[in-house]
Amino acid sequence: MTKWVVLSCMLIFGLSGCMVSKSKYEGTVADMETAKAELEKSRMHQEALEEQIRNLKSVNEKFSADLEMATAEVQRVKEGRKNEQTLLETREREIDQEKSQLMAKFRVLTEQYQKVKTQNRALKDTVIRYQKELKDTRESSGGVANVASKALSAIGAGTSEASAKASGTQVAVAKPAAPKIVSPPSLPSIAGDLVNINKASVSDLVLGLGLSRDVAENVVSNRPYRLRGELVAKNVIPKSTFDEIKDRITAAP
Repeated sequence: MTKWVVLSCMLIFGLSGCMVSKSKYEGTVADMETAKAELEKSRMHQEALEEQIRNLKSVNEKFSADLEMATAEVQRVKEGRKNEQTLLETREREIDQEKSQLMAKFRVLTEQYQKVKTQNRALKDTVIRYQKELKDTRESSGGVANVASKALSAIGAGTSEASAKASGTQVAVAKPAAPKIVSPPSLPSIAGDLVNINKASVSDLVLGLGLSRDVAENVVSNRPYRLRGELVAKNVIPKSTFDEIKDRITAAP
């Protein structure tokens, strides 16, 4: 404050070049005090404004950082959605491929089922036919045995009577032995014995190997075979069918 008073006095003395009255001096000092107060008030107001500016800058910086974070998060979300979309499309293609493969397998299984069903039906028909043939063979063998037994009995009885009459003695008639019954032909074994593809009949191939009659006839018509594998080499049966029966067949001469 003293500095301002000295300066004011020097300014008054410099301007007037003479002494001033006390009232003017006091008025000048009062004006200076007022100016000083206004200046202090302006300075405080300026500091307040600067503080507000600093606060606004801080808020602006915070908003800028938040905006950058939000922008980065939006970008990550977009990239995540894009990646998920790509994964979904890839998975959809994989599912379509698996579906196609399953449908192909289903068709193959259906064809195999129909083939096995046909072979099973042919096998049943063959078994029924063999049973009928076996029954007829047994009946025929029984009839022949009865006729032979009666004939032998008659011949034995006539011979004994003639001998007794010739000798005049009573001879006991020997009872003829029972004729030997011929057993029916043995059926081919379905499992166990090997089926000779060079000698087996069509029925044996159907019954023993489970082949259809057409395939069995094709096997018979393409004889002889030096090796089992010629069934495939000559296109007689498919490879899959050969793999199923190769352990149950032989090509021995």
